[in-house]
Amino acid sequence: MTLAAVTEDTSLERALATLEWRLLEASRVELPELRQTTLPGGTMRFHYVVTGSLDLRTPGESLTLRAGDFVLLSGVAPHVVTAAEPAVVVTGALQCAGCDTTRLVGVLPDVLVACGFSTRDPDMAQLVEILVREVAGSDGRPGSSVIADRFATLIASAAVRSWAENGGALESWLVGQRDPHIARAIEAMRGDPGNAWTLESLARVARSSRSVFAGRFRELVGESPTRYLTALRMEQAERLLRSERLTIGEAAQRLGYGSDAAFSRAFRRHAGESPATWRRRALQPNP
Repeated sequence: MTLAAVTEDTSLERALATLEWRLLEASRVELPELRQTTLPGGTMRFHYVVTGSLDLRTPGESLTLRAGDFVLLSGVAPHVVTAAEPAVVVTGALQCAGCDTTRLVGVLPDVLVACGFSTRDPDMAQLVEILVREVAGSDGRPGSSVIADRFATLIASAAVRSWAENGGALESWLVGQRDPHIARAIEAMRGDPGNAWTLESLARVARSSRSVFAGRFRELVGESPTRYLTALRMEQAERLLRSERLTIGEAAQRLGYGSDAAFSRAFRRHAGESPATWRRRALQPNP
């Protein structure tokens, strides 16, 4: 394991250690095909797809969730859930009790997707359903709410870890503690990865010269701004490709690539296969 990997693991552990979650509600819901539910903003929510698939739409994006996927929504905006096919979903509301919620929402994406959560963290996925049973049978049992909160903390923390391991980034949260100027540049890239960012424009965001910005960024993040931006775009590309509503060309355009060919080359370097091949494999139903 490289020094950078050790540092990244340690940083993630420190970040997760600050998170403590309180469960506000949880239930297991069966949704017939095309059932649509609109959920208001203002509350952090999660959905875990047990069977079937869901289309999830927010003001900023739309994506398809399949069996085994877990999604955590910041609660900033309302969202609409539609059963693309008959589905069973565990859904609930959370409150971050042991952290600065404003900072957390500013760093985590509005829609945090832990794709293949049941495969990556099978024990945690089982715990989601155990959580529902604990809530359903909690009437009159002492300590049930405390136990449910502990379960929620484990599940949500595992989802954040899965997201981070799959290309998500807590950098602006962690880096911001050491250099708020670099954190501003990271937040700008994460907020608009399709923008035609250059070293000069990012240095202006960070209120720094090009050379100082580039050196400080590499020191804190472990890679150049250009490599970080590419990795961020590929993270977003995987999410966009999981939506059947977007063509590959539309995904390329959203991410700032001037042509499908340029996007395909970047994605192939990232995933080892073309966007079309990756999409077909990702959209195959779970066995």
